[in-house]
Amino acid sequence: MTEISYEVRERDLIAFNEHLAQQSEDLRKQFRRHQAQVPGFMVLVSLLLWFYYKDSLSAIYVAVIALAWGFGVPAYMKWSLRRQIRSLYSSDDRASILGKFSLRVDPANLVEVNATGESLTPWQDVLRIEVTKKYAFVFVGPRAALIVPRATISKGNLHEFIKAADERISQADSVSA
Repeated sequence: MTEISYEVRERDLIAFNEHLAQQSEDLRKQFRRHQAQVPGFMVLVSLLLWFYYKDSLSAIYVAVIALAWGFGVPAYMKWSLRRQIRSLYSSDDRASILGKFSLRVDPANLVEVNATGESLTPWQDVLRIEVTKKYAFVFVGPRAALIVPRATISKGNLHEFIKAADERISQADSVSA
């Protein structure tokens, strides 16, 4: 049995929701539009002012606005997304999501131990594990996952845990198929 212990913080919860949001095609389109397309159009206007009308001062103003837009609006959108994520969770939700956890790979279940007790999730209900540079997300629903921050792991080896869990998920998928 492979086991890891870790702590989930508020910034880890926000990182998970940002991870989900980055998979949204609509949100990625908005970021691209505000990061490249709108500033690109403004730079074209700036070049038109510079070369055709010989109005260098207006061209510089428009170029500066394009740069500010290209960096400022995506930063504002990210800040706004984080603010919205914080407002999604009540203090009771945060109390149950945040804190110290332990995950264990058992033959039939994924065992989660936290301050409120122990819960068992059958391997058939675990959809997948997504690993990023700073996190591992054990998806138990389309938009629900157990968040494992690499930085807060206090016991166990994450790579061994993921390998053992992937084997159990594969076995459960082959049995249910």
